[in-house]
Amino acid sequence: MADVIVRPVKLDDACDLLKIYSPYVENTAVSFEYETPGLEEFKERIKNITQKFPYLVLCKDNEILGYTYASTFHARAAYNHSVELSIYIRKDCHNCGYGRILYNKLEEELKKKGFLVMYVCIAASSRNPDKNLTDASIKFHEKMGFNNAGFFKNCAKKFGCFYNIVYMQKNISSEFQDNEKTIDTSEVVDVYDNQKRVTGKTIQRSDFFENNGLLRLVIHLCIFNKEGKMLIQQRASSKKTGANIWDFSVSGQVMAGESSQEGAQRELKEELGILAQISQAPQFTKIFFNSYNDYYVLHLDCDPVNLKFKKDEVQDVKWASREEVLKLREKNKFLSYPESLIGLVFDIGQGKD
Repeated sequence: MADVIVRPVKLDDACDLLKIYSPYVENTAVSFEYETPGLEEFKERIKNITQKFPYLVLCKDNEILGYTYASTFHARAAYNHSVELSIYIRKDCHNCGYGRILYNKLEEELKKKGFLVMYVCIAASSRNPDKNLTDASIKFHEKMGFNNAGFFKNCAKKFGCFYNIVYMQKNISSEFQDNEKTIDTSEVVDVYDNQKRVTGKTIQRSDFFENNGLLRLVIHLCIFNKEGKMLIQQRASSKKTGANIWDFSVSGQVMAGESSQEGAQRELKEELGILAQISQAPQFTKIFFNSYNDYYVLHLDCDPVNLKFKKDEVQDVKWASREEVLKLREKNKFLSYPESLIGLVFDIGQGKD
């Protein structure tokens, strides 16, 4: 947007920033402060933050419409490569693209300073609707490439109601990503608890089925075209399970350290050679085979002939109707998912209620 500028904050901006911040404190649960800080206290906050971190404001016609800054994630020295972000846009300027502009510039500045990971701590409600809070911030950060990193229930109370917090994370440094590659997690999966939370424990994928009661995370991508057909894949003859059997578009395990979305993106690229950003939440989750199974329904028109699928994983792909998939299942040529599950996937893919 040529008519807006992003610049470093000045102490003289404090009064205008407080006018933007105050409604978040007084009228919403976005901020967990009970009272708007005074002008001098707010200036002191700006001074402390700008000693180490970027603090940016967005202006149009010399009027401040929003601001963002990074701050300390945790005080211990080992956390020095990480930052926590905050962003506030004037209430009458939402959905104008200003948040994206601010975050892109902030990320650029953080990369220059050598930071590796960005976190955000977002208020969330178990009530729907909640008069004091929406899920707009979570959706915004998903679009900006953040992934869920943690969930804490009923840890804050405001306006007489309990609120949760969601941590979201985005890795921004190639140095960090390269360092990650030195750790081989290709055969290691996270262990989940009965609330679908990572326990911090991992297990070799090959040992998983020998440990009854442990839960892992599996993703399934179901790709539909404009005709309402689903792209299905025939598993390679070398597969230990389900060899030569047809399956959903993409299926695979989420590896240790990956989010569901990251696992889905990786499997899509590895199995079918398709590069796509997956930031949405799964349409639904089922539990079977000692696994949480996240199902994503995507709409993508592509020519199966041009797909570069991984030969040791996939031997063929094609578009198939609901009836064709069910016939394959009847002949034991499609993985034995419940018929109701296949129907649900097609209902979502074809836009049916």
